[in-house]
Amino acid sequence: MTTIDPLRPEAVLLDVPARTKAHVLKALAGRFAEITGREPLAVSRALADREKLGSTGVGSGVALPHAAIEGISEPVALFARLARPLDWEAIDEQPVDLVVAVLSPTQSAGASLNVLSKFARMMRSEATRVRLRTGDRAAIVRALAGANDD
Repeated sequence: MTTIDPLRPEAVLLDVPARTKAHVLKALAGRFAEITGREPLAVSRALADREKLGSTGVGSGVALPHAAIEGISEPVALFARLARPLDWEAIDEQPVDLVVAVLSPTQSAGASLNVLSKFARMMRSEATRVRLRTGDRAAIVRALAGANDD
């Protein structure tokens, strides 16, 4: 089971009080570590290294950080709603407050591309972004369950 099938409540972080992109990535790494059993530092480094290649801020207040990690067998996704928007060097230069992060196994990076593309399509919907910005944990889990729609 991937965490997006459906997204588990523990994979939803609400009102993360981060001040920088690095703080967000560290918070995500900590939760990924709890879920996957991987070391938080390794996860944090992988996410940060990917971010150095180019911003994962895709516009409309959304970022889609992702990385390949040794020792997991399937993609794992997390959602974070930030307490306040912050600079992510997004393509539209707008601050980010919604983050969907995906870790993938190193041996099957293609699987994470499918997961990322599903979330990217979903996050294009203004109605979905509004639900994610205003909903409680249960509403967010329901909204993100649509990531399985093809």
